[in-house]
Parts: sequence; structure tokens; C-alpha cells
Amino acid sequence: MTRRVSIALAAPANDMVQEEIGKQLAFLSVDLSNHAFSSTGDTLECDLPENEAEALIPQIQALAKRVQASLRRLERKVVFSNLTTSPIESSTRDDLPGVHFLGMGQAALEGISLKLFRYFDRTFEEFGRGWKAEPLLTPTLIPAQVLAKCDYFRSFPQNVTFASHLEPNLETIDSFRSRHAERETLDDTARTNMETPDTCLSPATCYHVYHLHAGKTVPASGTVHGVCGKCFRFESTNTSDLRRLWDFTMREVVFMGTRDQVLAHREVGLQRMADLLNAHHFASEIRTASDPFFIAPDAMAKTYFQLSSETKYEISALLPDGQRLAVGSLNYHTDFFGRAFNVELETGGPMHSVCIAFGLERCVHAFLQQHGTDPSRWPDVVRQGMS
Repeated sequence: MTRRVSIALAAPANDMVQEEIGKQLAFLSVDLSNHAFSSTGDTLECDLPENEAEALIPQIQALAKRVQASLRRLERKVVFSNLTTSPIESSTRDDLPGVHFLGMGQAALEGISLKLFRYFDRTFEEFGRGWKAEPLLTPTLIPAQVLAKCDYFRSFPQNVTFASHLEPNLETIDSFRSRHAERETLDDTARTNMETPDTCLSPATCYHVYHLHAGKTVPASGTVHGVCGKCFRFESTNTSDLRRLWDFTMREVVFMGTRDQVLAHREVGLQRMADLLNAHHFASEIRTASDPFFIAPDAMAKTYFQLSSETKYEISALLPDGQRLAVGSLNYHTDFFGRAFNVELETGGPMHSVCIAFGLERCVHAFLQQHGTDPSRWPDVVRQGMS
């Protein structure tokens, strides 16, 4: 049994504060669902399990109060907007053609959706060629030590997907085999047969670039890599169709160099991205955003820093029902990864980095929601590019 609860907030929450609260709600309880804010932003509603409601309500109130106090009156900055490019579809489609969900946060694509996926992949690869990005093929697995250097276990532990295997001894393997000979799922003791993971599934392709350059020196001219690969982020109950998969595909352009170099690249990237969005009639904004920090004691301080210092811009696509979907981002990491991986500049000091990232499945979802599933009604640039 669930109960719909209404929680009054200490003050009206703007869209940015509502977004930050929403990111964190799913990790209070896997059974918390269907959260929504009132039009005035002063009330939060959600469905809670009847037997957990009294315990969860004060936790939700505390979370909202913490986010509101941390972000104070900070306002989102919008550097590009073409929201007047109206979506063709009047309502959100739940049945996108050629999209098959095979497990939690796992999707297979075929037909028109696969063609559109490959089109966006080619388009964003071409986007990187504007800087003569060096292609790099990266693995799906990533050492746990690398994620630790990236501060991932402290900042985003809720998203980590661990890769493990059976202990490599005959007794354990034979016991596991015999117990599972006729089972359709793992038994309750399977995890005790596993080695402690020292490897994870990669949550971002750019981490491999910094790992590759660990202990090396970046030339005075800087470096630019074009990477594409599978990424994995566990999102609990936030998992939702192509908008928020556990297993998804990311293409990135990764810049390493001096602060001035990488920020100059990002400025060029902002303009090129605006041109691309206009050409595709993609109703969207490029605006300041933050990563979903959650557990770390300084989580809200990090969120405030990202939003106030404009280190992260997201490409926010408009969906027909008025919701937004971040289909990409342009991120400045300062010299964090240079220090973490001991990557020096030829001119001295740790390197700075910027990455421009695109979520390919999200692009497919947003485009089909905006422009429908009939290719004859799509923008010319897409129809010609897919032919």
C-alpha cells in the first residue's frame, strides 16, 4: 500500500532547486515514487509506502531544507535558448519504434531508432573533428583505483556498478555450478563466492583519457581526444526509459591543456553546439547545471560551486509534456584531474581539462519526442544525414 503525501517546503523552490531535490529523492527509498512540485514550488508531493511514510517524511523535509539552504537564491544562467522551436508532437510517446527494454535500464535499438542513434554518433564525432580530435577506443571496465582518484567513490557512490567474478578456486566454482545447475537466478549466497571487486564498469569515458595520461606531460599546444563508449550509472528509481538508463552510450570530446586553452575550447564548443541545435530544430537550452552529488559531506558545497562558478553547462532539451532532459554537457574540471593523475603541462603546473559529452540514447529519445517518428517531417539536416 502506498500513500500520497504533501510536504510543505520552508520556501518556494525554483526549478533549479526542484531539480536538485529530485536527483536525491530516489536514494531515500526505492519505494518513493511519482514526486512532483506544486506550480508555486512551495509544496512537494510523492507516493510513499504506508509503513515507511512517517519515517520518510522528516527525511524528505531535511533533504529539501538542506538543498534550499545551500543553493539559497542562486539562479540558473542560460547562455543559449531556442525554445521557440516548438515540438511537433503534442504529447509524450511511450512507445518509441525500435526501442526494446531487456532489463532494468537496458535497451536494445533497431530500425529507425538505431539509424537515428548512429546518425547522432556520426554527427558528434564530426563535431570533435573541428578540433582535430584524436580518436581513442576505451574499455568498458575501469580499475577501482582510477575511480578512487576521480573522487567517484566519495562523490557518487550510489551510481557505481561493480564488476566481480567467482573466487578462482575449484571448490568455490564447483559449489556455485552445482547450486545453479537448475536455477534461473543467483541464490542468496552467490555474493559470498565472489572476489572483492577491484574493477568497475566505467561511468564516464573521459576518465580513461586522464588515466592514459597519468604521469605524463601535456605538450604546450594541448591535446584533444574523441572518445565513445558504454557507460554505467545505477540510478535506482530514477531509471526511466531512454532518458535515464543504467547502461548507456556516451561520446565525448576531451581537452587537456592550460586553463585559458581549455576554456577557450569550451567557448568555441558552446557556439558550435548552439549552431548544431538550431540546425536540428532541437528545442533546448544550454544552461548552468550540477552533477548529482549525494553522499559526500561537502555535497551541497560542490553543487553550489558548480552552479555559481559555471563549471558545468548542460544541453537541456524540452520534451512535449514540459519536462526537460539533459542530452549533453560542457564541463570544466579546473586542474582536478591534472593533480589527481599527476599530468603536468609542458609549460609547468598540472593540466586543466574540459569535456564536451553527449548521451546518444537521450538524444534519440528527445529528438523523437520533439519531431515524431515520421522521417518525412524531420529537419532536412537529419533526413539528408541518414540517407
